[in-house]
Amino acid sequence: MIEYKFDNILLDRFDPEQNYIQLDNIDFKLENLPGYETSKGASSNLFVLIDPEDEYPDRVIKICKSPLELGNNKRIVRFKREIRAFKIAKSKALRNVIEYHGSGEVEIAGYNFLYIVMEKADEDLASYMEANQFNFSLNQKLSFCVNILNGIKQLHSLNIYHRDIKHDNILRIGNEFKVGDLGLVRFQNEDFSIDKDNEKVGPFGWLSPEATNKMLTFKKKVGHIYDCDINYKSDIFQLGKLFWYIFQANLPIGQLDNDHHFEDDIFAVLRLMLQYDKQRRPDMAQLETLLQPLMLKYAV
Repeated sequence: MIEYKFDNILLDRFDPEQNYIQLDNIDFKLENLPGYETSKGASSNLFVLIDPEDEYPDRVIKICKSPLELGNNKRIVRFKREIRAFKIAKSKALRNVIEYHGSGEVEIAGYNFLYIVMEKADEDLASYMEANQFNFSLNQKLSFCVNILNGIKQLHSLNIYHRDIKHDNILRIGNEFKVGDLGLVRFQNEDFSIDKDNEKVGPFGWLSPEATNKMLTFKKKVGHIYDCDINYKSDIFQLGKLFWYIFQANLPIGQLDNDHHFEDDIFAVLRLMLQYDKQRRPDMAQLETLLQPLMLKYAV
């Protein structure tokens, strides 16, 4: 029997035949994602959604961890915002954003939860890079970066900031990478009030300087006023970290000097993306301009 306890939706490990839910009057089987003994997700649980009759391909279902019976808390508000973002992306047929297949409410263990159904990826970027020991050519690595950049660019074109860009939120489907997990998105000029004053918005290791400042200094009586606004330039910073990871299999920390065996022209672009002051970072159009000669040089 599927259970809800310890703030998680838990599958029956001893009798997998009990792991069924009903969506639109159809019974679907749930399984944990490959590589995870339990469900993946901090504020939600993700499972593989399987149709026993094989009429539908395997998909992924994301279920909010907070039952609707608990009221409209921050998890639920953010989950509703994620549904809205996926619906907009679907309506605009964004190629490099994970495909949305539907959403609604589902009853589990006597509680009602919001859910999102989306396409199932082959694996995430982290698993793909590690399985291949980062053994890719410069052409391939730069191609990955451009592919991922397109997904963030498509969201920005709809005034949606991702704010949670990291290696396991980028998903491989065939030969393409798509942006997944829109759980921390922000709409331009909207929804900032959902964030708590000193909340950590994003994953440790991938935070932009302004996200770190928000967590440590926002509305505190300190001697200086720091930038705490997490916006499209914050996505550029996180993309810079992600691109660094793709090229170097690690993350940039401290003084950025080119002692990491980068090509000089690639390092120059990453250094701009990783500027502490967001005003010094390129915007999306400027970044594309900076990447054009690299794409020509490395035949992307």
